[in-house]
Amino acid sequence: MAQIRIVIAPDSFKGSLSADAVAESLADGLADGMAGPDIELVTTRAPMADGGEGLLAAVAATCPGQWQEAVQTGIHARSLTARWYVMDSGPAIIESAEVLGLPLIEVTPDAPPLAQRGSYALGTLIAEALDHGSRDIAVGLGGSACNDAGLGLLLALGARAFDDEGRPVSPDMNGLLSLARLDLSDLDARLRDTRLRALCDVDNPLLGEHGASRVYGPQKGLSEADIDAVEAAFDILAIQARATDAAERPGSGAAGGLGFALAVLGAALESGADSVIALTDLAPTMQDADLVITGEGRSDTQTLSGKLPVAIARAARPTPTWLVAGDIEAAADDRLAEYFPRRYRLLDVADSKEAALAEPARYLHAVGREIATELRRG
Repeated sequence: MAQIRIVIAPDSFKGSLSADAVAESLADGLADGMAGPDIELVTTRAPMADGGEGLLAAVAATCPGQWQEAVQTGIHARSLTARWYVMDSGPAIIESAEVLGLPLIEVTPDAPPLAQRGSYALGTLIAEALDHGSRDIAVGLGGSACNDAGLGLLLALGARAFDDEGRPVSPDMNGLLSLARLDLSDLDARLRDTRLRALCDVDNPLLGEHGASRVYGPQKGLSEADIDAVEAAFDILAIQARATDAAERPGSGAAGGLGFALAVLGAALESGADSVIALTDLAPTMQDADLVITGEGRSDTQTLSGKLPVAIARAARPTPTWLVAGDIEAAADDRLAEYFPRRYRLLDVADSKEAALAEPARYLHAVGREIATELRRG
């Protein structure tokens, strides 16, 4: 009997299916397609995340630790219970999407507009972790609904900011646009003794053609007319923080510029995907397997800028990695082929895009069976 060892390490299909559910559906499809006395299928399900939504679940599924929670006011201006995870090995893991995630805005009918959203809630969540004694904090960045370059986060942790008439500014994008002076002298003293890491889901800098506002601002509601003003405000913040070098670092543009604010606080900016792979010690398991399957809701040129699937493919070498996505951008397919010799789209097995979105588990199961058929053919 031949044995085939497969590691299934997908990201979530945003707004559709969790990473764990994606892995389960693929594993079930593989098992159905491999059924028979001639093959022993050994699958390892490893739901993953690149710093955004699903980070806590990915770490908690693999790493022993304890959940913590605190009541916060989220970016949607509503009270919520936010969680973070403290690993037994020491690090506290915070997911910014818990309090700043775009889904919070999408499910709140009268949620604040973009100009009135900021990152203050993430700052208060970091303060909660400090209150609980954590001095090694990793903050996952991704999926945020704000674009304030972390001004709100800085204010929550003791910074003070003023407009050109000396009035305090609000901890949101409106406040950023009126910023004239920033004072960091009263930052929470505990930060000096804390190891901070920003787990970035993308490697974009804060400023420039590939910066946070120009690349991701439109997804959050920035119009073309707004982008120049926000970019100028980012520049003022960087100058006032005496951190223009930080604004150029890969990852400083993650989550609407939250990477930049954390860098100002002394955080190392790391690839979220690489960090999660390291935290969960997944690389040796993938390297010992016969095949790795990863995936995400849509694969495009952004996938090549620090997203999870490419990080998985790199860490798995020399084991081949195959990609499963709801859809794959045609313009990115040739470059994706450099990492993934086989690429599967749910749209190729579903009757329509609407059907794939409505029943992703069903079509992931079908893709799993298709992969099993191809493996049986050698």
